[in-house]
Amino acid sequence: MLFLVLLAGGILWFIENGMPHVNSYLNNIRSDWEAKRLQAQWEKPYREDTYGGKTPEETYDMFLDALRKGDTTLASKYFVVDEQEKWKKTLDQYKTQKLLANFVNELENIKKTWVRKDHGNIVDFQYKVLVEKDTTADFEGEKIKVPAGNYTNETELELNIYTKIWKITLL
Repeated sequence: MLFLVLLAGGILWFIENGMPHVNSYLNNIRSDWEAKRLQAQWEKPYREDTYGGKTPEETYDMFLDALRKGDTTLASKYFVVDEQEKWKKTLDQYKTQKLLANFVNELENIKKTWVRKDHGNIVDFQYKVLVEKDTTADFEGEKIKVPAGNYTNETELELNIYTKIWKITLL
């Protein structure tokens, strides 16, 4: 038995030290395995994401329905995975400040005038906004001056290639 252990150890030492091309081959196998493991770990939340519709419009409507019910947790899940936490905080702030109903009305009105632009797995809905007087907007914690005028904005949705559902990327 000791002989077999010594023989196996000797073979492993020889492969690691005496055969550089085998060592290189083993390192490549390890690297490939690690890359696949990291890729699978990165893809996991996207593969498990089931919140959204079969069309961009269906996802948008599901998002609005969740907001109407005051369910900011559900509403935030209609965004792409990377944006969900940020939007959960934003929507919670709107709810706390009693701005959710106004936000829903604004989003419903936008939908009445938007124009759809298809770009494969991405769909933009463009719409016009009239700002009647100079104002200041709060954007990601910064105050931004918005001069009066006509603006073109967009809402963007992207197809989750793993689950074939549409997710909001830009609102």
